[in-house]
Amino acid sequence: MNGWIKLHRQITEWEWYSDSNTFRLFIHLLLKANHKDNNYRGKLIKQGCLVTGREKLSLETGLSIRQVRTCLERLEMTNEIAIKSSSKGTEIQIVKYVDYQVTTNETTDKVPSKRPTNDQQTTTNKNEKNDKEEKEEDNSFSFDRFWNIYDKKVDKTKCEVKFNKLSFEQKEKIKVVLPKYIKSTPEVKYRKNPLTWLNGKCWNDEVEDVKSSVNQIDCTKFNPYNIGV
Repeated sequence: MNGWIKLHRQITEWEWYSDSNTFRLFIHLLLKANHKDNNYRGKLIKQGCLVTGREKLSLETGLSIRQVRTCLERLEMTNEIAIKSSSKGTEIQIVKYVDYQVTTNETTDKVPSKRPTNDQQTTTNKNEKNDKEEKEEDNSFSFDRFWNIYDKKVDKTKCEVKFNKLSFEQKEKIKVVLPKYIKSTPEVKYRKNPLTWLNGKCWNDEVEDVKSSVNQIDCTKFNPYNIGV
């Protein structure tokens, strides 16, 4: 654990900066992530990644397991991290780790043009050839994640029954569309009830409306460090 990480002052403009729990967990992940590729129990863990779990993160940060889960979901929703679960543990990737930790021989006083963080897609596992069952097991979008992101606590039992009947492909579509819908309806009271949203298959019907709302967001808004975007 020798060495250090870099933090740019512009982090104070990051959307999660004022959320003490999410900010604390993200800095902890930066500190714990591999600064270079390394092997863990026979598996290559790349630079900017770490193998951990909610219980371990809870002990290390002092946050409750529930708080850790919520913070991870927020960071994943805004594409600060990517999460992959396996029998050997949960692997978390800091999506833009290399950009955050720019080396001293690189030009650091030039700020590139700004683009949304979600343009930066993780490529760590791009060349892995998993079969369909492994993919569904590792990347499945759970009801708990849906429920916490939707954040309108109505008819939970019925929603869970409905959600669990959806196909893997439908859940993957919800995983992509739901954050956009939430951004387009920041006032919870104006969101459809989650059961109505699921019954109406609104992940299909409202894609265009959601995109229009997202396009109205100021894309110059700061994303962590504004480096590499």
